[in-house]
Amino acid sequence: MKFIQYNLAGKVVKQYSADVSQWEAYPLGEKVRITTNDGKEYVGFWNTFIMNHQLPTEIKISSYDLDEETGKLRSANDIEAYVPVKKIVKVEAILHK
Repeated sequence: MKFIQYNLAGKVVKQYSADVSQWEAYPLGEKVRITTNDGKEYVGFWNTFIMNHQLPTEIKISSYDLDEETGKLRSANDIEAYVPVKKIVKVEAILHK
């Protein structure tokens, strides 16, 4: 699996290929784009806590109910997606460190 970390200006800071359990840091609470082996993309905030590199079977991604055309919220509801770890091929994240 490929992991790419961007800074706030959009430049690549780090990138490496490693199993999720071997990542240097997890993007908890950070904006991510996850690509799966079937080409599907999930964009939102990484909302899965990982302790001691013990991986769950899926990663929870949260996003706002946003109208992309107007940039305004449609509702106060969160939208959640669950992505199976075994299907993830790439994670791109903006880490604030």
